[in-house]
Amino acid sequence: MVEKKMPKRKAAGMIVLWITICLWLSGATVFAQCQIQDDARLFTTEETKKIENLSEEIQDQYQMNVLVMTCEDAGGKESHEVLEDTYEEYGLESNEAKGGIALLIDMDNRELNLVTERDMIYYITDYREEKIYDAAQSYASDGEYGNAMIAMLKKVQQYLNEGIPNNQYTYDTETGRIVRYHSLASGDILLAFFAGLMVAAIVSAILYRSYTVVKKYRYSTEKNARLKITAQRDILVNQFVTHRRIEKDPPSGGGDSGRTSTHHSSGGHTYGGGKGRGF
Repeated sequence: MVEKKMPKRKAAGMIVLWITICLWLSGATVFAQCQIQDDARLFTTEETKKIENLSEEIQDQYQMNVLVMTCEDAGGKESHEVLEDTYEEYGLESNEAKGGIALLIDMDNRELNLVTERDMIYYITDYREEKIYDAAQSYASDGEYGNAMIAMLKKVQQYLNEGIPNNQYTYDTETGRIVRYHSLASGDILLAFFAGLMVAAIVSAILYRSYTVVKKYRYSTEKNARLKITAQRDILVNQFVTHRRIEKDPPSGGGDSGRTSTHHSSGGHTYGGGKGRGF
């Protein structure tokens, strides 16, 4: 019996191909990321575990990045700048996740803060951002920083479960541009589908009937056509110019729960949130 051996070059090529496929498959399954960075050492071991569990639940269920941070020294930056710079250092703004949120307890500026990006911007409106701070502020003021972060994460999870508000829109604080979020519920989609079918059926019936009944008719242009050319003169009688003041900021208030204010980071990426709350 003669045993045939695979050529070395072919075997090496197969190994390289197999490794490439494995790396691609492993990378294809990794979307959102979760990062916990307790630089100020504010969390106990038990609190850190709870924070990790909540962050991973958000990551797995919604394919959203989660960055949790504490800092002792902000390096002269504002809280939202610390969050945005760190988020981008991890490359979270450009990975395959649907979006993400970064939360911070800033001991230098004595502030709670959060920023959102991509799809998370739609979920965390200005109103909801304030409610997240409300849930955590009393804990932070009492020095219970781990509980403060846990409270913020639970509130974020609650709003993700509730979904995007029906009246959600983004307002770019730098350009004044407003973009309204539009989504169709399953009932709306079915209604539109059946309405389209009905309209198509009616139009088809009318066209079919019009084409099945054809009458021959000859129109005599020599007997019926007439041509008359007259001169026409346009005179401008009056002209009016109306001026209207355009507000820079859209109206806001207690009922404007769908608004999400956005801004741009030093890296040029769009973020929501960033208002912060002192403690």
